[in-house]
Amino acid sequence: MFFMNLTIKLLKIIGSPFCSEDPGILPNDIEEARELYEFAKKNKIALTYLKALNKKNKLQYFDLLDHYATESDKYVNQSRTIIRISELFNNNNVDYAIFKSVMPFPTVPNDVDIIHFGTDIEFVKIGELMIRSGYQEVIGTADTQQRMFHDMISGGVLDPHPKKKDVFDIDIYQKVSASQLIYLDKKILEKYKTVDLFQEDHRIQSLSPEAELMAIIIHSIFPELLCTLFVYYSTLYHVYKMDDDSILMFEKIVTENNVKRATRAHFSIIAELHKEAHGFVPDKIDRICMLLGKEETEKKLLIKNGFNTPHKYSTSCFFKVFIEKFHDREFRKSVPKQIVFSLNPKNLKWILYNLIWRYRRDTY
Repeated sequence: MFFMNLTIKLLKIIGSPFCSEDPGILPNDIEEARELYEFAKKNKIALTYLKALNKKNKLQYFDLLDHYATESDKYVNQSRTIIRISELFNNNNVDYAIFKSVMPFPTVPNDVDIIHFGTDIEFVKIGELMIRSGYQEVIGTADTQQRMFHDMISGGVLDPHPKKKDVFDIDIYQKVSASQLIYLDKKILEKYKTVDLFQEDHRIQSLSPEAELMAIIIHSIFPELLCTLFVYYSTLYHVYKMDDDSILMFEKIVTENNVKRATRAHFSIIAELHKEAHGFVPDKIDRICMLLGKEETEKKLLIKNGFNTPHKYSTSCFFKVFIEKFHDREFRKSVPKQIVFSLNPKNLKWILYNLIWRYRRDTY
């Protein structure tokens, strides 16, 4: 009997925006359908998987209707979180952009991420504004350049907050950093800020699709170190909508933010996954690979590991990405701050714990 691993089977069931025909692949039975659901959750695409089965009218057959209702409720509640915070910020002239949180396909990110483009003083003031407006602040350990809030109006009071992210949580970034290391310069990102309509009639500030995709990609490596199928589908759907000018703009933004090595490694994985699941590499994906240059290490590692996802990036890939970021002035300036920050034993313990945890975990 032919064996198809979970990653490839899941990709075949969900499909691709670059594939017009449904191959008709389904789970073999209820047990496999539930195994695929757990695997989709691990890859942050539970709702994507369930919607694919719903489209095929197979949710009831595989006894997944309750899970579909649960994931759909999460999607609705996170949408409310996005709408409420964007209305609050719009009404108070906050300079912001929601990023890594509104996807071009049905899925539920861990939380809502927002870049604040204003001053440090204004950053303090929006925290005060949020607390007055029914948000509960969750005090972090060592990420001093971002603040986390829980929407008590939509999600209720959590006392204490369990510190496990949910759809009512919002991270506000004053600097896009991991601990003290600034991996994206918000002054560059601000050039690509745009205004979109969310769910047809709610105005939100966000990044252009090209800048958004770049941010998703670098975040998956630095600091997450994992390529989930959430990132795979984010890439496919963003690239599917790109024309020639958009592809060139995407390359420009990647180069401008000194994340070419990260993006090259990422697209080598995307291309190989799509080829294995659907038999071809989409022309637009192939063109981006050609523009950025070929990368073989992560592709070979993916194949060696049997296309298992989330894909854990190699240590060599992480260090190549880290070295390239030294071309970025804001990153270079943040390195001494990180060193000083690490001299505090409590901070160093937190950093070491997180590094070990990130290398050992298989999802986030």
